[in-house]
Amino acid sequence: MEKMSETKHGRIKAGEGSLIGNTGEYYVVAELLKRGIIAAQTPRNVIAFDILATNGARTVKIRVKTKSAQYDHYQWNIKQDGTIFRMLEKKDDYVVLVNLNPGNQRCDFFVVPTIIIDKWLRDDFDKWVSTPGAKGQQRDRDNKGRHLEYHKYVDILKKYQDAWGDMFEK
Repeated sequence: MEKMSETKHGRIKAGEGSLIGNTGEYYVVAELLKRGIIAAQTPRNVIAFDILATNGARTVKIRVKTKSAQYDHYQWNIKQDGTIFRMLEKKDDYVVLVNLNPGNQRCDFFVVPTIIIDKWLRDDFDKWVSTPGAKGQQRDRDNKGRHLEYHKYVDILKKYQDAWGDMFEK
């Protein structure tokens, strides 16, 4: 029997997108619990964040974005009001980017303040929309997709790799 993950066109196209997203969230909760941080997933479809975590003295909101190794980018869609992240706060608000590596390899985790991810996504979109498309056409400023290309940020992300303590030290 062929597993969905073995299909020709990848796991997302095989309908496993929510499984991948859930996997990332469970991995993040497990990593936090392993470090003595109380962490719990929010109910599905909570509009702003995926996990609440506390060390007793401080509570943080965590948004999880997961990609499988075969894809190069993490993706978001802007909301109707033009924001990428609802209820964005300058502190105690993080995105954990999860890179699911193949087989039994450990996941890569990048713990980044949401305000920084928001800036990267806005800057990248502004650059993208101001350059012509492959056929010289003007790019659509109304495009709702926002992408963080892993290969472009891999060196910058090293600073945030496994930076779990940063959430509770400041």
